[in-house]
Amino acid sequence: MKKNLGLVVGGTTFALFMTEALIHFNMGQNYKKHKNGEKTKFELPDNKELIKLSLIVGAFSVLNGVIVNEVKKSF
Repeated sequence: MKKNLGLVVGGTTFALFMTEALIHFNMGQNYKKHKNGEKTKFELPDNKELIKLSLIVGAFSVLNGVIVNEVKKSF
């Protein structure tokens, strides 16, 4: 059975970019604390923000997978 490259690319993109989004979320949340010398810790955003992040990253991951599939067809 042939694997769908777009699905693999989309899934990989989602995993990596979601991780990046969570890191950037924490960087923004902890900027002032870190600057003032306070200890910070990694935290997940509340459910509403996490869903918004997931939808945005998911939409671009699907788009990336579709584009890769279309480009692959050209070669």
